[in-house]
Amino acid sequence: MRHTALYIIFLLFAGQSLHAQMNINTCDSLIKAKQYLSAFQYLQSIDEENNNPDVVLKKTELTLDYNVKTIRNHLFAFVDLRKGENLDDLRERLKSDNFHYYEFKIDSVLQKLIKEYPDDYRLVKALGDLYYNTYLNPGDNWFIPAKQLLEKFYTNYMNAYEHGDYDAESLYAMAFYNSVFGNYDAADEWYRKSLDLDAKNALVVYGYGVNCLLNKKVAEGIRPMLVAYGLFEDSLKKGDAARILGIMYYKSGMKEKALEMFNAADKFSPAYHPNQMFLLRSQLQLGEDRAALALAKTIFDQGPHEPGVPDELLEMFRNENKGELLEGLFKDLLKEYKKDPEANGNIRFHYGKLLYLEGHPKKAVKMFKKSRLQFRKTLPADHHVFKMLDDMIEKIEEQKK
Repeated sequence: MRHTALYIIFLLFAGQSLHAQMNINTCDSLIKAKQYLSAFQYLQSIDEENNNPDVVLKKTELTLDYNVKTIRNHLFAFVDLRKGENLDDLRERLKSDNFHYYEFKIDSVLQKLIKEYPDDYRLVKALGDLYYNTYLNPGDNWFIPAKQLLEKFYTNYMNAYEHGDYDAESLYAMAFYNSVFGNYDAADEWYRKSLDLDAKNALVVYGYGVNCLLNKKVAEGIRPMLVAYGLFEDSLKKGDAARILGIMYYKSGMKEKALEMFNAADKFSPAYHPNQMFLLRSQLQLGEDRAALALAKTIFDQGPHEPGVPDELLEMFRNENKGELLEGLFKDLLKEYKKDPEANGNIRFHYGKLLYLEGHPKKAVKMFKKSRLQFRKTLPADHHVFKMLDDMIEKIEEQKK
């Protein structure tokens, strides 16, 4: 009789487990079909009170990965995608708040279930997922500071890991955590663990390559970064990997390869300033003066009124002993921007700095005075640029005495 009762209990639990798995399979089918709103509504219908760990875990995954909009990871909006629609594109395009939001306080729900099911470390890992996701996408400033989120995701992931519950992404997050704090050797170990689970995860391979660069193991980092470059499909990410590869080649003395990758980075991410500056330096060092001048002009044209742009150009050209080349560029820019007083004044100000640094103080003073005349046409009299000009002129005049 006792055996019969135990058998019935076993069947009951087995039936519940099978039923739960069928529910999860149904939800997975809806997610695969990109019916995210229907998937969430289905999960709500079978466990509205959030008492079932399996359903809550699936709901956590759905809300973090497939929402179209969220408010502090407590309120979530979903859509059922139509054929040809992409969730990331939709997130960018839909700026209005005309959504129905569903409340799902992941942190409190998971914390409640962890107390009820202390041996289910899937819940602990899911809590780590929440904090990691929120750290990366804080939105409108979550309830706790970023530094605390960093510690919280690490603590939960470590706890889950020590009890055998982890995946490639949580191991990657552990590596990321160590890298943030400069523990590059420890980060290296976590990256390797993550890659053991998923060697083709582009983000993990990329992270490992960057960690090698930070850890001054440049030669070791080239191969994984090449793999990441090949795996990335998004042009922005591909361009970023190309730039990192260029830096690695540059540091390894392979300047032609560096130039090749900086060119690739510029094509994948046009007008991205960091890429442009690395490419410009390579062009100057390899004697590609015509290409360097064309790129420098493009860089200036992107912000003709910004003093930081010609400042960077001035520093780079002089570092590469190309002052004369930059002087030619400034002359051409003065002609192009002759009807734009602020841009013209900006060019003349930095042209004057170049002349002074190149040993032509008299010419520098004349250029500074012309710069002041141009700025007076458009800037208020108390603008700080006039004091800077006066100080430079006074400094040069003092040196003449």
